[in-house]
Formats: sequence, C-alpha cells, structure tokens
Amino acid sequence: MRMESRFWLSKVRGWAAGLLVASTPLLTGIIGSAAGQESYFIADTQEPAAVSASDAPAKSYAQPMYQEAAAEEGEEVPDYFTLANDTGIGQRLNDNWGVRIFGNMVQSFTYNPDDPTDRFNGPVTWTDRSNEYQMNQLWIGAERATNSDDCCWDFGGRIDAFYGSNARFCTAQGFENQMDQGHSFYGVAVPNFYAEAAKNDVKIKVGRFISPVGYFTIDMTQNFFNTIPYTYQYGEPFTHTGALATWTVNDQWTISQGVDRGWDNWSGTGFGAPNAGWIGTATYTSQNNSTLTYFGHWSREPNERTTADNNDFSGRYMQSLVYIKQFNERWSYVFQTDYGTQVNAKTNGQGAEWYGVNQYLYYKQNDCWTWGANFEWFRDDDGYRVGTILPAFPGSEFRGVGTAPNPPRNGYIGDFYQITVGPRWTPYTNLTIRPNLRWDWFDGTVDTAKNPGGLRPYDDGNKNNQFIFGTDVYFLF
Repeated sequence: MRMESRFWLSKVRGWAAGLLVASTPLLTGIIGSAAGQESYFIADTQEPAAVSASDAPAKSYAQPMYQEAAAEEGEEVPDYFTLANDTGIGQRLNDNWGVRIFGNMVQSFTYNPDDPTDRFNGPVTWTDRSNEYQMNQLWIGAERATNSDDCCWDFGGRIDAFYGSNARFCTAQGFENQMDQGHSFYGVAVPNFYAEAAKNDVKIKVGRFISPVGYFTIDMTQNFFNTIPYTYQYGEPFTHTGALATWTVNDQWTISQGVDRGWDNWSGTGFGAPNAGWIGTATYTSQNNSTLTYFGHWSREPNERTTADNNDFSGRYMQSLVYIKQFNERWSYVFQTDYGTQVNAKTNGQGAEWYGVNQYLYYKQNDCWTWGANFEWFRDDDGYRVGTILPAFPGSEFRGVGTAPNPPRNGYIGDFYQITVGPRWTPYTNLTIRPNLRWDWFDGTVDTAKNPGGLRPYDDGNKNNQFIFGTDVYFLF
C-alpha cells in the first residue's frame, strides 16, 4: 500500500512540475501584454523600503490595509478572491475585531544540467531539489496590527503557519523538529506566534517571531529571488522566541532591544540554548530615499561538541548591516554585510568566523516587470557553517544535503560566490512569476575530518561549481 502511494505521489509531482514549466510560456503569451497592475518590491516605490519584511506581509491589494489606501488614492482595486474579504469569517474578523487573514502559495521547479543522483542543488536552498517539483509553502496568517500613536495601550498579535518543503529550514528546537517527526521533505512551520502591545511610539512583542536580521526573510513572497543567499541560510538566525521592544524615536530613527532564547530555539531544553540571548536593531532613514540598518545578536549556541548526549554551548555573536538606496522610480540598490563569530566552536576548542557581502541591483521596467541582479561573496573561514543546512538538530527524518542517509557534505574552508539574475513578472496583483539563472562556485579546501570523502559542494560532491535555472509561481490571497 505504501509503495503504491509513493508511486502515485511521484506521478502527481511529475505532472505538477510539467504543468508549472509549461505554464510559464503559456501565461507569457496570454497575458504578457497586461499593464496597469502594481508590484510592490523595493524597486517599485520611491519610498525607502523596510530592511526586513518580517513584521509585514506582502504589499498586496488582497489585504484590507492596502485596499483602503488604494481607495483613498482613487486607485482601482482588483477584484479577486481574498481570505480577508471573500470569506464570511474573514469579513467578520476584519470588520468587528480589526483582524485580517491572508495567505499565499509558492511552487517551484529548478533545472540542474548536472542532474545529480541525490537530487540536491548542493548547499543552495530554498529550492534545494534539482529537476523536481516543489510546493515550497502554502502559507496562512492572521494579524491584529497595533496602533502606537495613541496615549492608551493597544493590544494585538500575529500568527503565521505554512506547509511545504521550506518547513525543514524553519525548524526551531523543541517545536517543529518535534511536530514534524517522520516527515522527510514536507512539514509544517509556525514562524510567527506572538502577542503585541503598543503605546506612545513603542511596540512590545512577546512570543516567537521571524528574525529582523538582514535583508531576506522566511516568507518567499517577500524576497525578490526564489533562492536565498549563503549569508541568510548559513550565517543568520531565522526565528527568535522571547520579547522585543521597538521604539520609533522620530521620522529618522527606529530602535529595538530584546531578549530571546537564541537562534531558532523554542524549548530551551535538550539542544536548546541554556541562557538568554540579546537582540538589538537600529534603523536610520535619511531624507534622500535611503536607509541603514544594524542588527546584532549574542547568545550561547551549540558547537561541534554538541551531541544528543552532550550539551555543549559557547558564545556566538552575529551582526548585519544593510544599506538601501532608492535612486529614482526605476533604479534601486542594496548593500549588505554580515559578520559572525563563535568562541570554542570547533571540536579542538578553536573559534570560528564567517562573513560576507551581498549586493543587489534592481531596475523597474514597468508596472509588470522588474529586473534584478545579485552578487554574493560568503566566507566560511573555518568550515563551520556551510553544510549545516537545518538550523536545529533534528533526527534523520529531515532530509537535506549532507544529512543522513546522505554522506557528509560540509567542512568547506574558503569562499562561496554566487550570481543570480532574472525578472520578477507580476501580470496580476496577486500573481508573480520569477524565472532566474544562478551560478555558484567555491574556492577553498575541504576539512576531511568532517567530510571523510572529501566531497565537493555540488554535483553529488564532484564539483566546485554549479549552474541552475529555476522558476517559481506564487499566488497571494
């Protein structure tokens, strides 16, 4: 019975992949001339964009806050199904309680000409599977936004959950790794689950929330490309569990300070960090359409001596600086630099460092098309980060390159580079298609103590470089 189920599951995935690939040129021919629709990435507005989208959903007319803004500006609001307005419960929650519900679905297919037998695109993620259909996320969220302009306290909160292949990468110790036991590639993640209070330009959230670090975020619809950089996958936390207070000082400065349980940790037991961590941000918005944001985090985290029978933790500090510049209506630029270090990280007691630079350039051709290019350099100075794909310490049921039953694929001491180029096509407000080309290469050595076979990062461990072509389609509702 199980073999039959697997047979039909593989058939369905194959058919879905074929439909996804075939639909891209078909949609291009049918609605490629569509105009007058709005796309809301950084390059699509003259206002400085937020550095992280972790506190806001995709800017879509599918959500009431943007419908109201559009109506006030006399814009035509597209007529399509939304969870907030076209379902009875959604309408009542919105009207009576100020609670909006929203969601999205992201599907992808990545062509890898090397056709690796393990079907992994090396250390490249979210779209980590080669020549295979993936349903990356089916996302649903609910939020009651708080108002900090009044002198009285206002209360709200947010919860987001999604099902898909990306759930493996959003694993918090003591939460998803317990909830998704027995699932190899697909699972459920809950990246936001917090309550919030606001008063006098101050907001305080308590619970689990997506990290405000860097430039990329968990929800794929918030990012320009469907793959993510090494800096985010291997150098930054995904979620925090704790409390974070944010103070909007004035039109130029916003400052946050908080405490948490460390990187991607919920329970604080087992592999969880035993001490409270610190999290802080500061954002400066200039009057010439640019922003500069600092993110810093310190906590005690697991190191190479950590096993199921031995909890060993050491101090880890990580920081990120992101500069965003909107030149004009069409051109925008992003510069990001990350630095991380952990003391006593290695088995021999030595420390580890990782750092890198990310640059993005965007050109808005029209209301439907925006083109992007990304160049990244990421150095894993001690072979400590790249290859440790899953943020928590799950069992072997979670599949990823270098995790059981695959042989070790880590210990890369050196420099990773990648160039990604492609458009973001939004023929309708709630539909976006993102084809892109990505070239990755590694320059360095392999730590054979951690990687006994001396396997390279790409093509089943045989190559130091890789070329992939990927495309995805996502819908907002």
